[in-house]
Amino acid sequence: MKKLAFLSVALLAFAIPANAQQIQTKYSGIQPIEHPSSYAEKYFAEEVGVLTKGTVKVEAYANTQLGDAVANVQSIRNGTIGFTTVSASNLNQVLPAMDMYSLPFLFKNEQHFWWFLAQPTAANLAKQLEDKGIKIIAYMDSGARNLFTQKPVNTPEDLKGQKIRVMASPVMVNTMKSLGATGVPVAWAELYTALQTGVVDGAENNHPSVVAKKFYEVSKYYTIDEHMRIPDVIAMSMKLYTQLNDDQKKAVLEAGARTQAYMRGAWKISEVKDLEALKAKFTQIITPDKAPFVKAVSGMVSEEGKRLGVEKEIAFILDSQKNF
Repeated sequence: MKKLAFLSVALLAFAIPANAQQIQTKYSGIQPIEHPSSYAEKYFAEEVGVLTKGTVKVEAYANTQLGDAVANVQSIRNGTIGFTTVSASNLNQVLPAMDMYSLPFLFKNEQHFWWFLAQPTAANLAKQLEDKGIKIIAYMDSGARNLFTQKPVNTPEDLKGQKIRVMASPVMVNTMKSLGATGVPVAWAELYTALQTGVVDGAENNHPSVVAKKFYEVSKYYTIDEHMRIPDVIAMSMKLYTQLNDDQKKAVLEAGARTQAYMRGAWKISEVKDLEALKAKFTQIITPDKAPFVKAVSGMVSEEGKRLGVEKEIAFILDSQKNF
């Protein structure tokens, strides 16, 4: 027993350089512990520990234990937490141009989506956040977003008069308006109750999130219109980043790259599995003709591009659709 204890101490001493002071920080997630995002966050924390040889310790918290998405963005900026997973839509509060990612039917498919995120155009947009206290170190898959409602939705006309929960994104609110509905921002942690009590008539999100939060218990129909593909990001506090030495910075960025790859695999497995589960949970799964939905929002996409100052970026993305 004494030998084992001595060995543990010796290994710890070897792992952490004698002259290094350990930096401890927190990673705030909003999804339940069984959601693929939460697994990826835990994986990232472990990778940072390994790659920095124990000089940076990250503690991962799931299920909004440290705050919801809006609060987490502010906590990243002021350095209260070191990392968070947040939808690019929720970064519009810091940099309005990030709401570009909320535009409907922007990406043709999953391949197109990931291709764009690897382009300099996406990197240049992310770089603008650094002056605001946020560094994007990786993208996280969040799939395609679909509608779940109390009434069947086959066409945009079916959404007329309905209150649909959206994130606190002007683009998402205007998207619902273009489709005939009213977009109602509701905190993620409060959505189940909002659906249950009729505060909203429906909402929209991806398969794993619907399963993880059991929204099928408080809605009847699932319309797979795939109206948006919004990336989640691993956002890092610039206050933390500037505290790290060059080796630690390199290690954190490598951990981000590994987590991005890990999450893509985990997401694909979860997405396929959870769609099968949803087929048995909802009253009906609807796969509508997307063309009327695309037509209904086309004018809004152009208007929002001008408002956000991202006309060139949107034109680039839409033009590249033909290659996918």
